[in-house]
Amino acid sequence: MNNKNISSAKDESKTSPDVQDVKGWYEYEPSYDGVIIHINSAGARLFGFASPDDVIGKKINELYAHPFDHEKTLSMLFRDGQVNGFYTLMKTKSGKLFFIRQSSTLVTEGLYKCPLKVKNEFESIQASLSL
Repeated sequence: MNNKNISSAKDESKTSPDVQDVKGWYEYEPSYDGVIIHINSAGARLFGFASPDDVIGKKINELYAHPFDHEKTLSMLFRDGQVNGFYTLMKTKSGKLFFIRQSSTLVTEGLYKCPLKVKNEFESIQASLSL
């Protein structure tokens, strides 16, 4: 492998923004069964938590305004492989409602494509709604 190609790939990765560096975009990953295994700091704050550690381990259904929306997203992922621009009503830790527009991809493993987790990138669409 050429060292020039390696250095150009490193330089390119420095110039292209990471999802968490783009203002207004957040990311989280629940396991296939809906347990949050990753969320960026901005996403945790959006949901009303002090840090990602406060969110990790919670069920994603606790953040959806309608608990069965996670299953609806999973069914679309199995059908289409990914979901782009899907609007979902979410809620903060204190119960304030807000919409997100999310893009999700099902992460699978092995020959039989066993589902492992869901990769989500999203943006907040509305500041909040009152209960």
